[in-house]
Amino acid sequence: MSPGEPILLLCHSFPPNPGIGGRRWAKFAKELARRGHPVHVVHKAPRPGDKVSLWKDDAAHPNIFHHPVPSRYPEVMTRWPLTSLWDKLMYRFWIRVMRLRVSNNYYDESCLSRNDVLDTAGRLVRRYGIRQVVASGAPFHLLAYAAELKQATPQLHVAVDFRDAWTWGRHYGFSTMGPGRIAREQKLEAWLMESVDAVISPHAAILDHLHEVYGSVPRKRVLIPHAIDPDDLPVNTTPRNDGTFRMIYAGSLYGTEEAEGYFPALLEAFSTLQTHFPQDAARCRLDLYITGQGAETFRAQVSARRLDRLICFHDPLPPKEILVHLAQADLFPVFLPADKKDVMVTKLNELFHLHRPVLHVGELGTVGRAIVARRLGASVRVDELVTELPAIIRGERRLEVDPKADLSESLLAAVTSRLLEEVLC
Repeated sequence: MSPGEPILLLCHSFPPNPGIGGRRWAKFAKELARRGHPVHVVHKAPRPGDKVSLWKDDAAHPNIFHHPVPSRYPEVMTRWPLTSLWDKLMYRFWIRVMRLRVSNNYYDESCLSRNDVLDTAGRLVRRYGIRQVVASGAPFHLLAYAAELKQATPQLHVAVDFRDAWTWGRHYGFSTMGPGRIAREQKLEAWLMESVDAVISPHAAILDHLHEVYGSVPRKRVLIPHAIDPDDLPVNTTPRNDGTFRMIYAGSLYGTEEAEGYFPALLEAFSTLQTHFPQDAARCRLDLYITGQGAETFRAQVSARRLDRLICFHDPLPPKEILVHLAQADLFPVFLPADKKDVMVTKLNELFHLHRPVLHVGELGTVGRAIVARRLGASVRVDELVTELPAIIRGERRLEVDPKADLSESLLAAVTSRLLEEVLC
């Protein structure tokens, strides 16, 4: 890319919209803007009453230009759990409507935004002479809109970012769709792969799958990991050492169905500790800073087991604030469902950089093996949690962490340089 060349980014959940989906490109946009590139972002317009993104400050750089478009997606279909009778009735109504309006995945939040996105993006391309376009999904229809933009303007260089699995994944409604809708979604994915210039992803397993299915189309596929932002990292990373064994989980609880199996195992581990080793239970606590929806369900389970003193819920905090708390913890329990066992999710790189042991809970895969091999913590299965977690808390099982592990390749400046050199060129 030429110095000062503008970039167009399509990212549905870009800040100020809440959710982890906007974090990745808020960071890259900030670093690109620092380097003199005007970054024009087409994203969903926030709705009244929406929470504000924890990464809003990253998206506030004067070289980042926001171009919000209406979502047009039924708001009630984006919430979980639905608690009122009215919401449940409206959800059923809109499901019926969306099944009629959308021929493929009606759970894709960008499925009704095509005209708004293409009109806004096309105008920006023409006005600012933009050549580089990046679209990040999920939602995945946004990637298809970027490919349509290239059809209309062939000189564009379009890269699409797969933050998650698309048609071969279990989330975003694919586990409930019929074969006809899935086939149409797969056709859209195949057309996309033939139409764009580059595909990137933070996960090698996603790029491997796309290569297996689509061969060398497109020719360029690049692994661009989630980046650690030094601006967020605390100066002091020393645990309190005050006699309390602190565990912290901050972020989304991935995989709702599997989390409903993991969380009872976690509660059973603490119940076992409290019943058989009350002195150890008295000196430990788990703090949960759960983003997104569904925390109330888990909070009720904690109260039902009378574990409120050991397991405490808190409102989500901005990155700089939560990382101060994380730096003082003794253990980071991280649950990953089966479909993410090979996916290095955003929070992991930040946790590794704090040099505290990570306890990965879930099926053994790329993530679990990397944690063990790089001496960053341990990996256990859900059914092992009841015995292993109390053993770790009591000091019977010690987790070694390599304080000299080299994580410099995951720093924001290094990853952004790779993005510029290998993708936006």
